[in-house]
Amino acid sequence: MGVYQRDERWMVYFWENGKRHDRSFGKGEAGHAKAVAFDESVKNKKSNTGNAVQPVVSSVQPVPVYMPAQVVVQQWVPPQPVQHGITLVELAEKFVDHLKASGSSERHIQSVSTHFKNQFLPVLGNKIVDSMSYANDIMPFIRHYQDAKSQTGKPVAMITINRYTDYLNAMFNFGITMGLCSVNPVKGRKKTKERPREVQINLKDVKKIMEHADKHVAWAMEVCFNLGLRPGVSELFAIKYSQIDWAKGTIKVYASKTKTYRTIPIAPDFLKKLKAKQKETKQGYVVEYHGKPVERMNKAYQAAVERAGIKVPTRMYDLRHLYATTMLTNGADLAAVSKLMGHSTITMTADTYYQYMVGEKERAVGLLPSLG
Repeated sequence: MGVYQRDERWMVYFWENGKRHDRSFGKGEAGHAKAVAFDESVKNKKSNTGNAVQPVVSSVQPVPVYMPAQVVVQQWVPPQPVQHGITLVELAEKFVDHLKASGSSERHIQSVSTHFKNQFLPVLGNKIVDSMSYANDIMPFIRHYQDAKSQTGKPVAMITINRYTDYLNAMFNFGITMGLCSVNPVKGRKKTKERPREVQINLKDVKKIMEHADKHVAWAMEVCFNLGLRPGVSELFAIKYSQIDWAKGTIKVYASKTKTYRTIPIAPDFLKKLKAKQKETKQGYVVEYHGKPVERMNKAYQAAVERAGIKVPTRMYDLRHLYATTMLTNGADLAAVSKLMGHSTITMTADTYYQYMVGEKERAVGLLPSLG
């Protein structure tokens, strides 16, 4: 029994003769009062008659088996075990609450919630978490997206599938730590190695794409390249003008990926552009569209790429790569670039970008003494 709302209508659910019934009492305060009164009457009837509200299910159920002689024999079937525990939806809700309590950004929380609603739940279903396994649930989940197509019509990249399982892994580990579940069906999965992706566009291509892009897309590209931000809600679409120290010419950026802050110097010319653009903001975000914050830009970026006639594959993340490679090819210090990129270790930067440090390997070899 209980009072609840559906489409602004006040409803009461109750059990009668082993079946659930839902009755509507209308909208507003009058509907609420009627619903409460009816709910109380049902509860009083139960207490007066002693009848159970919910049906009692016997632990064993007779199943009639019809024999040729028309004699009905009762065959006893052992009861099926009833699984209890937190469901996937319930765990996801608690995980989102945990992210809020931990101080994660609203954009990151929204991203996690959207992924769960649109990518995870439709494929995995709202199962009891402790009933899930890698073989029966996670493998089919991965295979589903390996066979699916992304918004661009291309196959979902392995790097995207790996991020999906990263989200799930974090959620299941949270559930175990909090004592909400006892299994992590993702545990033991060996990530498929992501093939290194070579950036094929150059600064000339970037300028051409910007010329054919919508105004807000071109501005987002310029911000991304000048600050080296991670495209998406974690950094590029999350930064606000309030994070800029105009006197020092720097911006403080929070990286949700590494859970760290980094301070990025801003080139004087671009600082002037930011100052001018600040007059157009409606909600304080550096990148906005019609006065509202942006959540995604993939389709708009790809449309600009097509209009520009760029034939090589590209994505907005390439601008972040160009930010690093342009500095390194012009002699920037590897450690400094690593800090600007927000990498957790300089090793990560070296593994990805050392090839762009023109002449460094030759200079190192030149330091060897002659043995002759």
